[in-house]
Amino acid sequence: MSVYLTRIVFNTFRGVSTKSFSSVYLLEFAPVKNLFPANKNDILHFARPSATRHYTSNSLQPSLARDNASLPIKKKTVHKKAVLEDLTRKEGHYLTFAYATANSYDLKALKEALVQQKLYEPGKLKAHEVGDVVIANPVYTIGTEPREIIFFKEGAVVFWNCTELEASNVLDFVKRFEVESYPKDVIEREREVMTYVYQANAKKCHLQESCFVLVPERDNSLEKYSFSHAMAQSARLGAWEARLEALAASVREHTALMEREGADYVEKKEVVRKLGELFSLRHRLNVESDLLDTPDFYWEEEELERLYSNTVAYFTIPRRTRVLNERLSHCVELLQLLSSWAADRHHVRLEWMIIALILVEVCFELLHFFERGSRRYIRRRISTHDLEDPLLHDLSIIDT
Repeated sequence: MSVYLTRIVFNTFRGVSTKSFSSVYLLEFAPVKNLFPANKNDILHFARPSATRHYTSNSLQPSLARDNASLPIKKKTVHKKAVLEDLTRKEGHYLTFAYATANSYDLKALKEALVQQKLYEPGKLKAHEVGDVVIANPVYTIGTEPREIIFFKEGAVVFWNCTELEASNVLDFVKRFEVESYPKDVIEREREVMTYVYQANAKKCHLQESCFVLVPERDNSLEKYSFSHAMAQSARLGAWEARLEALAASVREHTALMEREGADYVEKKEVVRKLGELFSLRHRLNVESDLLDTPDFYWEEEELERLYSNTVAYFTIPRRTRVLNERLSHCVELLQLLSSWAADRHHVRLEWMIIALILVEVCFELLHFFERGSRRYIRRRISTHDLEDPLLHDLSIIDT
């Protein structure tokens, strides 16, 4: 009897808890105004519409989307490479170019050659000694605004207030000190172009659209270095993007060949070479470069770090680096699949060669077996013939 009463009580409480849960669950979908009591004197009484749900197409729309329908949609910022012809040459605006010409420079030999040429003299950045950088100041001045060239060890060079002719001559000069040079069309296509201006009321250097704003009558060498560093990073990343496009085109040829004729026609040596190029590019992007993190030079220079970070964000370097890594991973996975297929084909070829060798060995063993059998048969015939000759001789004697 007690067990029966316990079951009745348990079922009763379970029904009450289920109803309370459903009422609470329904209250979560009710408007905010329905959560207040309908009557001041009745605290436990809620408005009736709180327990009603309408399944219409309008009610299924998210409330957050309806509330924010009037807000403008924020678009993703995409860096568009500036073209020299599109930049407005206003009064007081000067040009700056950034080129990535090679994987690296021999800065020591480059500095000595610049001194011997007697057209440029080495410069310094205030009291800071920045490593892996050579700053060249022209000996002869043209106009009131000085010219400046910054060579980075990573194979990039930035020109401040230099003409395209002077930049072309310097690029030809620096070819002797390049390590793993890039194609000329890639160098020209992936260059970065910006302008800079001295603003009278500016208190700090900053980036304004496609223009660097400098403070007049002040040494802006460190700020120029920060802007140049970011421009050089963007130019290097553009060269690597162009290299990946060329590798992706060759990978597409392999996939097209595999689609037409199957994986049996993919050469393993060519696939391994492409894999090596992709791994080399990934190593340069993620290990040798500073694209994934802020360089150590800016850790103690908060203002310079801000300028560098803003310029890097303007060139969308973090997003481009992430996309480049994703594309590299896709190409590597595809080539690894082709490599495994080529390896399987090689293994199958080796297995067939082993089977052929086994068959040849079996054939030789069969020949040896027949040869030994024939020899035993011949010996047996000879031995029986030798026994028959004396016996025939004895019979002939007896007959006589």
